[in-house]
Amino acid sequence: MPAATVDKKKEEVVEVGEAAASVAVEKGSPKENRDSGHESSEAGTPDAERAMTPEMKEGEVIEEALYILHIELPSGDKFDVQVNNTEMLQEIHQVLLEREGTCHRTCYSLQLEGKPLDHFTEIRNVPGLKSGSTLVVVEEPYTLREARIHVRHVRDLSRMPEQGDAASAVDGMSLSYLPFVGLGEKKTEKGEKEKTFEGLPPEYVLPGTKDRSLSLIIPNAAIAANKTPYALKNLGLSPFNPPIPPRKLKGDVLYLFVDTIEKRRVYITCCTQGFYANGSDEHSFKPTPASGQKNAVYHSLVDLIAAVSPIFKRNFTALIKKRVDRPLLDRLPTPYPQFAWLAPPTEASEDALRADDATQPHRVGIEDHLPGQIRDWNEELQTTGEMARGNLNERLVRDRSIFKIHSDFISASVKGAQAVIEGNVMAINPADDPKTHMYIWNNIFFSLGFDVKDHYKEFGGDAAAFAATSADLQGVRAYAAVCDETKLATLGMAIVDYRGFRVTAQSIIPGILEREQEQSVVYGSIDSGKTVVSHEKYHELLEVAAKELKMLPHEVWNGKEGEEAEKVKLFTSFETKGIIGNDSRYYVLDLLRTFPPDVHYLPELNRVSDHAKEAGFPHSFPHKLVSYRHELVNAFVESRYMMFVRIATYHIQMKAKDMKEKAVADGTEVQLSKEQSAEINADAMKKAAEAVHSLDPEEFDIRFNPDCFSTTVKHVEEENLEAQRRLIVDCGEFLLTQQIPGLIADLVDCTVAPMDGEALVEQMHARGINVRYLGHVAKLAPTTVAWLRALIGSELVVRSAKHVFRGLFQSVKAEKTAAAAAHLLSCLLGGEGGVDSVAEPSKRKSGKKGGVRVRASTAAEWEMTSQKSLWKAICDDASFYYNYELTVSSADGLLEDWGVQKTALLRRMCRAFGIQLLAKDYNLSTSSRPIFVEDDVQNVYPVTKHREPEANDAKRLFTRGTQEMANGRLKEAYEYIAESVNLMTSVYGAMHGELAQALRSLARLSYILGDPQDALAQQHRAAVMAERCYGLDHAETITEYVNLAHMAFSNLLVPTALKLLYRARHLLMIAAGESHPFMSTIDGNIGVILFAVQEFDLACRFIQSAERIAAAAGETKRLKSALLNHVMARAHACRGDFRTALAAEKETYTIYSALFGAEHDKTKESNECLRQLTQQAVQFQKRMQDASKGTTNLAQLLPINSQQPSLSTIIDVLNVVNGIIVFSIREPSGEKEEAVGEKKDELSIEEVKEETKLEDEALD
Repeated sequence: MPAATVDKKKEEVVEVGEAAASVAVEKGSPKENRDSGHESSEAGTPDAERAMTPEMKEGEVIEEALYILHIELPSGDKFDVQVNNTEMLQEIHQVLLEREGTCHRTCYSLQLEGKPLDHFTEIRNVPGLKSGSTLVVVEEPYTLREARIHVRHVRDLSRMPEQGDAASAVDGMSLSYLPFVGLGEKKTEKGEKEKTFEGLPPEYVLPGTKDRSLSLIIPNAAIAANKTPYALKNLGLSPFNPPIPPRKLKGDVLYLFVDTIEKRRVYITCCTQGFYANGSDEHSFKPTPASGQKNAVYHSLVDLIAAVSPIFKRNFTALIKKRVDRPLLDRLPTPYPQFAWLAPPTEASEDALRADDATQPHRVGIEDHLPGQIRDWNEELQTTGEMARGNLNERLVRDRSIFKIHSDFISASVKGAQAVIEGNVMAINPADDPKTHMYIWNNIFFSLGFDVKDHYKEFGGDAAAFAATSADLQGVRAYAAVCDETKLATLGMAIVDYRGFRVTAQSIIPGILEREQEQSVVYGSIDSGKTVVSHEKYHELLEVAAKELKMLPHEVWNGKEGEEAEKVKLFTSFETKGIIGNDSRYYVLDLLRTFPPDVHYLPELNRVSDHAKEAGFPHSFPHKLVSYRHELVNAFVESRYMMFVRIATYHIQMKAKDMKEKAVADGTEVQLSKEQSAEINADAMKKAAEAVHSLDPEEFDIRFNPDCFSTTVKHVEEENLEAQRRLIVDCGEFLLTQQIPGLIADLVDCTVAPMDGEALVEQMHARGINVRYLGHVAKLAPTTVAWLRALIGSELVVRSAKHVFRGLFQSVKAEKTAAAAAHLLSCLLGGEGGVDSVAEPSKRKSGKKGGVRVRASTAAEWEMTSQKSLWKAICDDASFYYNYELTVSSADGLLEDWGVQKTALLRRMCRAFGIQLLAKDYNLSTSSRPIFVEDDVQNVYPVTKHREPEANDAKRLFTRGTQEMANGRLKEAYEYIAESVNLMTSVYGAMHGELAQALRSLARLSYILGDPQDALAQQHRAAVMAERCYGLDHAETITEYVNLAHMAFSNLLVPTALKLLYRARHLLMIAAGESHPFMSTIDGNIGVILFAVQEFDLACRFIQSAERIAAAAGETKRLKSALLNHVMARAHACRGDFRTALAAEKETYTIYSALFGAEHDKTKESNECLRQLTQQAVQFQKRMQDASKGTTNLAQLLPINSQQPSLSTIIDVLNVVNGIIVFSIREPSGEKEEAVGEKKDELSIEEVKEETKLEDEALD
């Protein structure tokens, strides 16, 4: 029951909260956390298993302590390092890699009293190691493996990461902006002239501007930083490798060459003892030491090159200093590849090692570290899932291992999918049709999203095969969440869309490739339900999963005839297959029918509710593999349970009332026996069960049979298929009558305001609404809400265009990829009159480059596409997929009819399909020529879907913290959320999107508790993580910029706050346009801060814009409007425009009077302000009259003395604008409790709730 589930969750949270006090993670607030953020890649490997304490008993609490260790370097220098005794010795190696003097050393060991120590041993497990011990860094002999690692490390250190690589997610890099924006402000030295105020807005962010500059998304400072001089021109392997046997016997390991900035080539020999310059030149090879270098053997390659190249020594020192000074969060890799849709201009640079690596498609990335080995992804994923989780520490180790291996698996899957589509991997079935090819690369199985062997022929062919992968992934996500309680195993899975193809990457079940499918499957069906098999062990394992996933166990016939015919019990759909691997694990796969079918898009069933028929359902759809989402199933069951409780309670109350009235009439007392009470309750339960269509007539039972509409599998006669089908129809009606109208109501009320189509889809999915209902949402959404209409119209077009692009790109040759992308984008965004097909023969003769187009007879499909044909295909697709009739023929028509601006359409299309453009300004209004050319397309990158493992204990603590915050217990909330941040850091490392959200909450709590400096630090971390993990212009990043600006202003960093707000405004204009409701918040912030620095003209302009946008969006937060009008009145008064000032203040007074009455302090304050403004207006008018008579100098007209609000008043206004309302709670004794939530004011809680319409989670 849901109620019992809630109680269970509460107990789990309390357990986690108590255990977290003693867990082996950094204690104190996150600002004290000294974790380097580097995650060990060995988690879950045999090496890592040695880190566990052998003597540790189950449930024993780890005793942690801080050790001060002395580190002695080979040079004799010493330094101290503070570490936690539960960390591995690997952390000390990480410290050495981050130190300026030791970062270039790789081949060494740490020794204690002459004994080498294992890197993967926990410090507390090292015999004899205690606080105050000395660890000696001892140089070790080089092997070929160690030499290659060292050479590549030196190559990486000798050049800064390039922004182009960051835009393409190379080595986990991603673009960032905040590291180039200082949070501090330089103080003016004595005698130095004060500079002009740096916070004035640039032209491109002023209200009403039409400029949408794309070149400014990537800051110029980042591009400038990318031009840092290299320390080396080139470093590579000599063609004389490998050493011949006689030289190998003398210690030669590797031969190198180095091209220095001085244009000198140095030939180097790596021997077991280190590196030395040999006597080779351009014409001869001599691996022995060069003349004069007899004894010059350097253990580090850096020391050798520094000895022969002064420029290297100078530049390398500068690079290392810059690298050390670079913020840690800007250096850490992201958990998953994060590509950017805009990239800075890049130039090819000489790099022999990179060329060697990138031109070997068989390389998987671990050859230097684990030569001759390949990772067994399935074994790693399953082993980590089976790790112990008896106490909090064990769960943290398990979650960290699962997350790290899953992150590595996704990165490998993306790299492998690109190699497959680019033709660099051989198919395991090369003789078959290319669409049916399957591949194995890096121990990962890859398949394409096409119908293989007509398996989906009856369900929609290729369209069904394409959708089946997404449905399967939804099932994997659902099962992965419940498999912790069972021994079921699911496959590692990722879906990669690249260049129009869908590639599914899966880990490999041991032994599945060695036998036929008929021999492998012991549960489910391999022929679409014609024959079904089952297994007792799977019954036992699937029972728990089926209960959690609301699946109804059901019996079917096995499909055989005669005596072999028998009943088979299924806990899932027949499509779900159970396979026992060679490792004796029980795997479930093909989970595409985990959830009930969506009857609204299966017209052949003709089973929809009356309400659905009125809405125009059922609709036809390209495929029949349509199902409801997991979120909808949970919401429906919860809704029916609440209905069940209400109805049962009502009947019990009515029965009690009747009995009481009868007793009163008879003059007796009501006395019920236990049997009578049970009978009344049972009768009420029956009536409630009947009302909610429960499958059990005696009690609440809402579960779904995903096979109840199937025509291929035959159910036994005892199954009540009609009742099961009715539940699915009810679920669909719940979607149409509750979920979709609820979403639209929230959007119209601005309770939620997604900034782009990606955020809109997230909101739909959170409510269980599939994207195929986008057309239905468009029909129901009011056309008067401009921002919402533009948002829905943009996503409708982008989704349809993506389908069209996908079909066209599949026929594009590799060398035409950029040309095809540029042409199709030009067709999509061109103006009326538009872009012609490039396949039409040109009328002009060839004389200039590009004068002749491709002849239609030899042209590819994309070359024959024109603007007219593309938009027709988009409109047809919108009708086919979303049942919405679009009547636009160009982007100009979309702008006119729907208000969709072209930059927003371009951005969303590139992000959805994976097109990376050059970051420059494009003339999107042109219609005479193509907008984009081939050189504008920098890359086509993969778009990935996968499940995301979670830090479960951290999530429970965070949820508990938000509950405490809602109840006003701020210190307790801070402690819970701070501990959740520590646990997230233990699991995810220091870089993750969920961690950013927790840090945002922590920053707000710090701010409310009166620690603005800590709030600024936490919010800065959150904003950097949002940039790195989501993207420079993602909706989450824009929100974090505004929050960071608020915290920066509270620390008096005014120019920094304004720069952040200007950037947020610029990004939001590109993503959604100026009519978006969040623009009102941004403009309100800018206006109030500009007013605080006495830029009154600009302040009025932004505040007026905020009011106009809020009114157009239909926002009802009148308290914010009153405060902004009050600030605007003051600004107009300072400008001498008293008429406008009075009008603004009257609006404030009207709002306060209506809300709080004439006797409220806020109303009185506004009334007093009106009186002062009236006096000042009269005084000003009198001076004007005197000036006209010549009795007063014109210079005396202004300034009129106007009371300037205090800093605290300005901050209070900003608090309300940003949704932070702080109110005081008085106890009966009269003592004030700590204030909570969100606005230092005398307002009552009820008034604040009424005006700000905060979510129920924010105020309880």
